[in-house]
Amino acid sequence: MARGEHTAMTCHPVADVHAPLTADPPFLLAGDAAGVTRPHTASGAVKALQDALCLEEALRTSASPAEALRSYARERTPEVARLVELGRRLGRAQVERAPDWTAMDQGAVEAWCRATLAGATSYLYAEAEADAAPGAAPGAAPGAAPGTASEGAPGAG
Repeated sequence: MARGEHTAMTCHPVADVHAPLTADPPFLLAGDAAGVTRPHTASGAVKALQDALCLEEALRTSASPAEALRSYARERTPEVARLVELGRRLGRAQVERAPDWTAMDQGAVEAWCRATLAGATSYLYAEAEADAAPGAAPGAAPGAAPGTASEGAPGAG
């Protein structure tokens, strides 16, 4: 067998979740307990550190532990949701709809990266987006029912 030759392929379903609320006194969710993102974000350690710093500041500046947890939830809940959405967007762009990298010059790669990170529809996917059913959610599979998207399905991106 040649070096790097693959003899088998394994597929792993990918799911991402986030709690609707990261804290509700007396309970707190931090790190991956608050939200599991796709590996495309490479954010696990940073997310845990951000959660710890936020909690430390909330405890230091709040009048009570319950108030600190509510402050933590106000700051971290939307951030966890944003990070999960970023993972979905990166997964769609890098796995489900990967461009032909060999056909792209440096400027096209940079434009693709900016559009993907910003959540903008890239010119590379205009044809796929047009094939989706009218009224379908952005990122929906072609022919999907209006208001549906594939990002939460196992194996999606």
